[in-house]
Amino acid sequence: MSKTKQKTAMTKELKNKSILVTGGAGSIGSALVEKLLEFPIQSVRVFDNNEYALAKLNKKLKDSRLRIILGNILDQDRVSIACDEIDIVFHLAAIKNIEISEFNPIETIDTNVNGTVNMIKMLIEKKPKKFINISTDKAADASTLYGNTKQLGERLTSWAGSHTYPRTKTATVRFGNVIESRGNVFEIWNEEKSKNKPLSITEPSMKRYFIHANEVVDFILTGLLLAKKGEIFIPKMKKFNIKQLADKISKSQRIIGLRQGEKLEEILLNSDEKSKATEKNDMWVIEPNKGKLVR
Repeated sequence: MSKTKQKTAMTKELKNKSILVTGGAGSIGSALVEKLLEFPIQSVRVFDNNEYALAKLNKKLKDSRLRIILGNILDQDRVSIACDEIDIVFHLAAIKNIEISEFNPIETIDTNVNGTVNMIKMLIEKKPKKFINISTDKAADASTLYGNTKQLGERLTSWAGSHTYPRTKTATVRFGNVIESRGNVFEIWNEEKSKNKPLSITEPSMKRYFIHANEVVDFILTGLLLAKKGEIFIPKMKKFNIKQLADKISKSQRIIGLRQGEKLEEILLNSDEKSKATEKNDMWVIEPNKGKLVR
């Protein structure tokens, strides 16, 4: 689909829609909210537990269609109120930091799994037209707690899609590291360089997928157009060697070693997924498991 046709389709999809974005004050969430406001939507509700980030986003965007909602996805009553008369939900809220999630497993499982369960219960109750879950490449052959919780989020979304279609269409968008996200390796390196410190390198041979925030937002919206019964959409991304990226910033480096559960090399799909996925020009599509539903 050409960019012009896709924009026309997206305008039609979003026109006069009320939208909720959980984790909407985060790096990707705020970029998504800003993009949504370029379309003729009715309103976008930004749901987040970070008061400062919400206030900052509200001040930056200054749009009458923006609704700021302070809350936590673990609060089912608050989620239900936030989702009242909503057409589209983008679910981004999660605990993402590898070290924090590994050392705070109860809180991580609570937010990333039980919080997503609350969102699934909401869509069954409130019946929005579409529900898009945001995931990570760390869910493919997960080795960290974060990756495992996001894998469960993908499965919950696919399960919901099998039960709510066609009333509510669901999908997951899975992608790698976002260059502009808060706390990313480039932010850390730039801070270290500004303080004349060597750049922290986990392992010289480590490889990661990277993508720009604007590309992620566009792909999330593509997923919105294609969503049906809990598919997983994965953009084709370029893999980079971490040390080679660091060399472009500074040759002064120190090796700190892998963090708990980290892989030397991430993958976008595991071998089983790749054998079942449909490959397109710019993405892979993993269809949810087919079979009789047990009710």
